[in-house]
This record gives sequence, structure tokens and C-alpha cells, in this order.
Amino acid sequence: MGKFKFFDKNENLIEYIWAFGGDFLKELFKEQYQCKYSMAGDGIYDLVTIDNKIYSIEIKKVATLLANDGKKAYRDATKDLVVEKIVNKLKEHNIEPTINSGKFICFKHNDYTFKIEIIKKAAMPA
Repeated sequence: MGKFKFFDKNENLIEYIWAFGGDFLKELFKEQYQCKYSMAGDGIYDLVTIDNKIYSIEIKKVATLLANDGKKAYRDATKDLVVEKIVNKLKEHNIEPTINSGKFICFKHNDYTFKIEIIKKAAMPA
């Protein structure tokens, strides 16, 4: 695990971004999680592989929470499982997230409002 812990009070935004993959996702998904550096210059991917499906999980700072619309992922029960695991972990730490369109999770943590997006990939990013 990395130096920063996601649920700790970190000093700045980038520490939460780094801790999201290296601490939060790695602890939650264990060997199903991997951090991949793009060889094509597209940045860093936080990936989860479940049931031969690949999901990129991105976290960003946002201004407001999305509405909790109660929708599930369209024809993807595995994505619903990924969302459920993330939401349950947040709730364990007394964070009440909202779920939107079956792929966005928004929540407030310390001084920030975050949005997590779960994106199904057709293939492993290059």
C-alpha cells in the first residue's frame, strides 16, 4: 500500500487521488485490482478485473453531489457488484454516497466532494 490512506485526513487533493487506488481500491478488491501506467500517454488507470470483465475506476473532485436516482447498470450485474462493494466500504466509514446512472458514486469526505466513475473497458488499456 502507498504512503497515503484514503480515509485519513490528507493535506491536499492529490493525496486523496493517490490513496484512492493504492489504498482504497487495493484493499477492497485485493488481487483483482491493478494500477496500470498507459504506454500511449493516456495517464494512469485504476483497474478492477472481475468475471473476465475490466473496469476502469476514476475519482475526481466535483462541486456538487449527483442525485441518487436508484438506477442500476444497464445489463451489467458485475458493474452493479463493483458499485455495491465501493458503496458498502464508504458506508463502513460513515460516508453516505449517492449513486447515479448505475456508474457514478458521489460523496463528501473531509473537505472535498468526490465523484467516482466506473467504466467498462473492452480490452486492457495500452
